[in-house]
Amino acid sequence: MTSQLSIPSEAPRQSPRRAPRAAPRVAPRIAPRTAQLATIVTAAGVLVALTLVRRAHDGALPIDLRARALARTRFGAAPRAWTRGRTRSYARLLFDAVGGLTGQWPPVLAGAAAGLAVASRHGLLAALPVVAAVPASNAAHAMAKYSLGMRRPMLARLTGKRTPAFPSGHGARGAAAAGILAHVAAREQVAPLALALPLGAALAVVGASQRVWIERHWATDVVGGLALGAAVAAGCARWYDVLRDS
Repeated sequence: MTSQLSIPSEAPRQSPRRAPRAAPRVAPRIAPRTAQLATIVTAAGVLVALTLVRRAHDGALPIDLRARALARTRFGAAPRAWTRGRTRSYARLLFDAVGGLTGQWPPVLAGAAAGLAVASRHGLLAALPVVAAVPASNAAHAMAKYSLGMRRPMLARLTGKRTPAFPSGHGARGAAAAGILAHVAAREQVAPLALALPLGAALAVVGASQRVWIERHWATDVVGGLALGAAVAAGCARWYDVLRDS
């Protein structure tokens, strides 16, 4: 008889269990409503602080004089060439082109075009805040400017610009248009907010700064106008969200 030898079978090898991967951390996103309210409060605080400081100094601040000196020296002789009738520099031509975007009509027309696009998607009521942002900034700027009555730089007064200076209307219109258009572009998925808002803000700041370059405004006039426009844009953006989502 042959004895049968039983060979023990090897137990199947079990692969070691891997610990589950932790979910990647995602930075908390700020709610649009919170960001809008924070923008309104911050911009209003900047505008009030500048108003109090300007009224206390009864004119231009030292930082205004410093900004004017930089515009005259480090950034070329554009203001002097302007008063003497010389050929304008390329930098001056570029500033004039961008500064024209914050004039009376380009921001209004841009808001109207965006309002028509919104109306075609969500109705006329949702388009109202988009169209109203720039006119609202114009109205607020005029009320503040004529109630405060702060004087412009001497060069502006010598060339016939005698209306009050603070806050800058170009800054208010530019910031209002940039803010509301960037918000609408992001909500309608035309462009991401991370691209639209910095681009619009850059155009608003450069366009409003042109008024300092040609000495029609002090630097704090421009900052005050930008703050006013940012507050109006944030308020209209909140209004637009409520109407669009209702």
